[in-house]
Amino acid sequence: MKLYCILGVFLLCASCGRKQVEVQLAEVNVSPGFNYVLDTVFIDSGEEEIYLQMDLSMSDYSANEGILYNLRPETGRVEVINMDSLRLERLVHYDLRGPNSVKQYFPFGIKKTLLGDTFFKEYRVLHKLNPEGKKVDSYELINRKLTGDRLPFDTEIDGLGEISGDGSYMASFYGNLKVGGNVQGIAKVNLKDKSLKLIPVDFWEELKRYTVTVDYDIGKRNSSPELKYLLLNGPDVILSTSASNELWYYIAESDTLIHKKYRSRITSDKKSGEYRTDISNQQLYMYWVKRKNDEVTFGPLVKDQEAQRYYRYSRELDRSDPQKPRYVYVLTVFDDKLDQIHEQKLRHRVPIIGKYFENKTFVHKGSIYSYLEKEKQLAFVRLKPSFGNE
Repeated sequence: MKLYCILGVFLLCASCGRKQVEVQLAEVNVSPGFNYVLDTVFIDSGEEEIYLQMDLSMSDYSANEGILYNLRPETGRVEVINMDSLRLERLVHYDLRGPNSVKQYFPFGIKKTLLGDTFFKEYRVLHKLNPEGKKVDSYELINRKLTGDRLPFDTEIDGLGEISGDGSYMASFYGNLKVGGNVQGIAKVNLKDKSLKLIPVDFWEELKRYTVTVDYDIGKRNSSPELKYLLLNGPDVILSTSASNELWYYIAESDTLIHKKYRSRITSDKKSGEYRTDISNQQLYMYWVKRKNDEVTFGPLVKDQEAQRYYRYSRELDRSDPQKPRYVYVLTVFDDKLDQIHEQKLRHRVPIIGKYFENKTFVHKGSIYSYLEKEKQLAFVRLKPSFGNE
């Protein structure tokens, strides 16, 4: 498939010496040989009840094992789910006290590496256990515990970032993470030598335009922000958001930040950002949140490691028939260079991010699995894509 693109190169900021390359992709052709099969699968958990209170946001899928590890944070229990057999295979209980404790404050996530190590994520702390389950290191994400770049005053690293498949580094957002603060970019923490590299990314002011906020009492505020996603690709880091059809791709080898904007034939390319700003009651707030969420919403990128492709779901309310407005669901496919190669309007709905949490989505043996909310039962919508030349 032939793509046409316009390239514009400019300096991002003289102080950091990093180049940003902006790539505007023209509308792509639809691959005539593309097809897909979509179904729903359920996990057999026997007599056990799988932890679903956080919509699998604390879980980790290990592609090389074909295993989903799901953390129950209150107890340190991890549910080991075999995605080939679609069964809960076993339970592993980790210590919350003692020398092998995986808890300092409150565990918020797990990562299983290719080498068999297990990381537990907390807000500002990471704990590392070796394949035998022995705690071998902890990492505090603060200036006095890291070398290299320095976090600016009144900024911090979000400990709920992503850990690379080999366990060599963690990437997360940094900035003033308090309500009303500013995210300044990506922090990359080398977990071998405990060094820090800061990668400024100028995206936050634009993203804040899409937040709906209500001040309903003195000192009381609620907001509905858009989501920001990180996907790790070897040493490189990909940033995208739920609000716009674009991404930022940090290439570690050349220390280059590439900004790619895409165009869709099916949906809008960004939310409007045109929302009331003087909201003072909860009912009006919920109206504007619903109105915003009916606009185009982009899910996170997921990678098929074997095919070297990326997939992303998106959704937008179609009001072309005022009597029967309905959501349009789209699957977008990108190649290994993150060029858009296909866009498919789906015949059925698929799970797209909710109000605050993204739906767990991953690729297992060529199929895209998306967490489907079912009471007391773990289920996934499974989409198997195929190209005519494969």
